[in-house]
Amino acid sequence: MGNVNLEENNYRTYMSYEDLQSLVTSKVRGSILWMVLGLIITGVTGFFFLNAVSNGIISNEIFGPIMIGAIVLEFVTVIAFTALTYKSSAGALRVMFLIYSVLNGVTLSTLGLAYGLDLVVIAFASTVVLFTVLAIYGYCTKEDLTKYTSLLTVGIISLIIMSIINIFLRSDGLMLITSIIGVIVFIIFIAVDVNRIKSNVIAYAMQEDASILDKIEIHGALQLYLDFVNLFIYILRLLGRRR
Repeated sequence: MGNVNLEENNYRTYMSYEDLQSLVTSKVRGSILWMVLGLIITGVTGFFFLNAVSNGIISNEIFGPIMIGAIVLEFVTVIAFTALTYKSSAGALRVMFLIYSVLNGVTLSTLGLAYGLDLVVIAFASTVVLFTVLAIYGYCTKEDLTKYTSLLTVGIISLIIMSIINIFLRSDGLMLITSIIGVIVFIIFIAVDVNRIKSNVIAYAMQEDASILDKIEIHGALQLYLDFVNLFIYILRLLGRRR
């Protein structure tokens, strides 16, 4: 079907359309597979941590400090990951991603204490269906969805502000509104982030340093992982009531 001609740093490289499409598909698939691995690690970690709490292996005295420590390390890991995305090696980024997945398993284990297993399963299944549909759309559409990033950022900031306010108000109505907005924001984010991975792979496909594509892949995995987890949490809030 012809060649893709990109000129970068004063050198010219040709890649067939088929090869470029194969590369894009490979990297998007890689991001999703890393995301799935992260979710599996999170789920397994959460399961064993929750069992340890339920069986008294982790006492109430150390439960709090462990949760606080995990939350702090989560923030540190994400900040480090973001800051080092294009400075560190892809291998180091993968390690940070896996560490974050374990830490998130600890913090998200509290969902098992707050909601019933049936609602967790329904929320997870719903998230999988929505993620699949939106990921396919984000990959297949010819529209540049990254133009919606600014609007989505406003949505994230609004969610944070409303969540902080509701810590003091404890309003069921405000929680409902926050959850609905959260579902909408992260549904859109899934399509946007898949579209962003695709665009970034195309943009950097001709770079002499091929490792940049591996970094795009694992960075995309973290973004999709966060989209999935946040969508899952907001759906769970809509479906369930705290015990």
